[in-house]
Amino acid sequence: MSIEYIEPPSFPVIWNSEEERNFTWVWDDVHTPIPNTPLTSSFSSEWSRPRPGETPTPPPSTTPALPRRRIINGYAYSPRIPKPEPPVDPPSVESTIDRLSEARNKWDTDLLPKLQGNLAKLRGIDLASTEASQLPDTLELFVETHREHWQIHMQAVGPIFQSTGVLSSLYDQLTSSDNPLAPYELLQGFHNKSLETDQALRVLANEALHTPPVHQIMSYHTHVDSMITELKNSSQCSEYIASVDRFLDSYGFRSSSLDLSIPTWQEDPSFVFLTIKSLLSPLNSGDSTNQDLAAKREESVEALRDSLDTNDSNYDLFFRILKICQDIWPIREDHAFYIEQATGAQMRRIALRCGETLVQQGLMSDSRDIFYLELDEIRKALTLPPASETSESYTALIADRKEKRNHFLTVTPPQYLGHPPTDELLQEKMETTKFIPHYVESVEDPSHPNVLRGIGASAGTYRGIARVILTTEDFAKVEPGDILICKSTTPPWTPLFATIGGLVTDAGGILSHGAIVAREYGLPAVMATKRATTSITDGAILVVDGTTGIVQIEE
Repeated sequence: MSIEYIEPPSFPVIWNSEEERNFTWVWDDVHTPIPNTPLTSSFSSEWSRPRPGETPTPPPSTTPALPRRRIINGYAYSPRIPKPEPPVDPPSVESTIDRLSEARNKWDTDLLPKLQGNLAKLRGIDLASTEASQLPDTLELFVETHREHWQIHMQAVGPIFQSTGVLSSLYDQLTSSDNPLAPYELLQGFHNKSLETDQALRVLANEALHTPPVHQIMSYHTHVDSMITELKNSSQCSEYIASVDRFLDSYGFRSSSLDLSIPTWQEDPSFVFLTIKSLLSPLNSGDSTNQDLAAKREESVEALRDSLDTNDSNYDLFFRILKICQDIWPIREDHAFYIEQATGAQMRRIALRCGETLVQQGLMSDSRDIFYLELDEIRKALTLPPASETSESYTALIADRKEKRNHFLTVTPPQYLGHPPTDELLQEKMETTKFIPHYVESVEDPSHPNVLRGIGASAGTYRGIARVILTTEDFAKVEPGDILICKSTTPPWTPLFATIGGLVTDAGGILSHGAIVAREYGLPAVMATKRATTSITDGAILVVDGTTGIVQIEE
């Protein structure tokens, strides 16, 4: 019987081989809810490519060689391959826990210092005064740092998924619980860099609240650009603007998107000022929610100690792995702060500097068009002798890629490509599938068109107004108490969680960023509806049930 491959005409794929086509490719709709620009895609692929002259590590003999992921029409897809035969002598839970016990120390003494040192080095490079002749070598320094940081990413994230996998398995065995969120609620209430950023914004909001000229200007302006202009032009607001500048020095390398084409907060502080404006109400210190969660967490841990069978062989193992998980859980947000965000900002900086050079050489008309070239094309362009290429050739290429990206911004990619998913894949329950689920049952029910079903990712029920946010320009629409409807969230979106009442996303699972932060803020959240942004009208009244994963659209 012939296989009916998943290859929709609206989403063309050029396979590199028949072998590649025979894998099931799963769309990573968490990281690429919209198509990446070509430069972002090539940077994301670069870190896993062998260096020139470097021999790639051969794959196991039973596993065909294939990339970890492919960018197809701007969207990231990961291949799923048959599970290898389990080892004859699998590692014991005890040995796994012993190995994971060093993860926090490795982060503190090795990985984090490398990240901070490398970032300080990149930030210290004055790109404005870097000569065009030096730019190829400077670019390679940034690319090599990016490569190292994404290798650190794997070293940091791997132990987190491994440890929570052990934790959730032992929890299920010890408690027979049918609540998938329960083990992760034992990890709430710990400090991390995302919450630190939010707290710094709350401090700015409190300062604005108690500085009458600032409060007045923020209160009556409806357009953020005019608000920022008046604040900066007012001598009475100069100290406050200095406070905002200090915030941006520490946290302003964030961007509202993982794509490098989007300006950072330092370049465009609109999101920061809009967030501050939304927080202009009598505020507490910002710590009570975190403190409440920490207290609730400790109560839950003590209740488990008292209720579980101390004679069970898994009892001590569970509390050992719980301590490890609690120690390394904040690294989920912290690594993104340094890698996806701070390192991404540096890659954007070198990209724009390369763009300026190509404009000066007459190869492009706008430095921002650099994001529509691939890394190897930029490398080549930087080493071309003057007038060896015409600006028209790059202009046409860039225009074509912009047109294609704009087209695929309107296309919903298929969840799978290539070989159809097997029942084994659809039923797979790995820790990573709680981050990017392969399959969600009953996503669409024709008999109940006003009901969306997804994954209950943060418990509780909330009724409110839907605010559909598709681009960074839409952030200004979010009002306190709104239900945020989006494709997925990234850490820079976290400040929105301080004012919204609930969250519904197209993508993600109980271990995705939006779910984790929603639980930290006590916000009901439903993930992986697959169609919330297309089925829910902006301004509609919703009831979000983050326990059952059901979203009711009221008529």
